[in-house]
Amino acid sequence: MHLSRKNLLTIASALIVLLGGFYYFFFVTSSSDETILTAGAPASEAEVSFITLVGQLDPIEFDTRILEDTQFTALVDIRTEVVPEPQGRTDPFGPLGR
Repeated sequence: MHLSRKNLLTIASALIVLLGGFYYFFFVTSSSDETILTAGAPASEAEVSFITLVGQLDPIEFDTRILEDTQFTALVDIRTEVVPEPQGRTDPFGPLGR
């Protein structure tokens, strides 16, 4: 069996890609392993400021008086009913009259 130069290059390229993939998936550590947080401990200053801002948002209350306003209660639903249409031919590309 005689391998041509093109076949040898194809096999060598495939082998290099496979070895590179094997090395990447089994030997390279991912950066997500470093970002695991311990319970209760913020990871950065930005996270601490975010948690502080969220703590300030807790006392938010919604004013529901708008739901009792006469202009709101006078609104009318303008939806139109969808009328079901009859089903068409079973084979739209078939011959007519059948």
